[in-house]
Amino acid sequence: MIKYAFLLLFLLGVLIIVNPIVVSVSRIVRKKQRNRIFKRQGDENEEDDLSFDRLPGMAKLKEALSIAQLKISPYALMILSLVITILVSLGTYVFMKSPVQNIVIGVLFGTSPFLYVWLRVQKMQQNMATTMIPTVQAFIGTFTESENLVSAIYKASHNVPFEVRAEWNRLVMDLETGEDTEKALIKFANRVGNEWAHDFIDILIIHLDTGANIITSLFKLVNEMQNSQYNEEKKVTLLAIYRYGTLLLIGLAIFVVAFNCYMDPNNRYYYFEDAGGRRFVTLSAFVLFVSFVSALLMGRKKI
Repeated sequence: MIKYAFLLLFLLGVLIIVNPIVVSVSRIVRKKQRNRIFKRQGDENEEDDLSFDRLPGMAKLKEALSIAQLKISPYALMILSLVITILVSLGTYVFMKSPVQNIVIGVLFGTSPFLYVWLRVQKMQQNMATTMIPTVQAFIGTFTESENLVSAIYKASHNVPFEVRAEWNRLVMDLETGEDTEKALIKFANRVGNEWAHDFIDILIIHLDTGANIITSLFKLVNEMQNSQYNEEKKVTLLAIYRYGTLLLIGLAIFVVAFNCYMDPNNRYYYFEDAGGRRFVTLSAFVLFVSFVSALLMGRKKI
């Protein structure tokens, strides 16, 4: 087990040390290229620098962290995940002398930061979904008094519900920085993450492209959302019960094992030293992990 622990610690050290080195070397190389091409000192723009955060998939993770309103970088999240993996692997080795199974359990627990981000993103998006009716109503109130669509979006930022205000302000900021209006609207709908938001944005894009009067369509959308609101709230409640029920089962399983070992110390042998017991513990941890992931996958269904 010592060699496995050493390898994990070595990997952690590599991730901590290599990323800033790669960024610094990349910056130096690009500055030299600019000097050679333009015969002048390059600026400090890091847009094209190499870094851990620019690896495939990191942009998506960064967006998820932004939606979840968590002030942590993908790089730091990866380090946290690896630290948890190492600590749990070493911790379980105290009770269960099986390096492979220790690492499996450590990896399962090491995914907890990512699962938390996923869970928080779903919660934020579901909260935004439940406030889409007052959001559309707030926009209608400003749209009828505004000169154009962009002006209505600016004015509505003070009236939209708190749950969606962060994403609405991001939409306003994108428009203020010169991003294409249609692209900014689509990005907003994707981040809010529900079908009602996409329907709302589709109506706005139709007005943007054709100049058509969309007041009637917006009121129709509000009526459709009101008619289906009760069923959607029931769906959100059931998903929450499933997720937190699975977490309760995980806690209950840990309690049962600990309680059995406390009541009869001989049970420790059957759980952690016997080969069949170790397989049972590892399989149980994997099944509970899959159950929780399945609950999160159910929550991906758009409202």
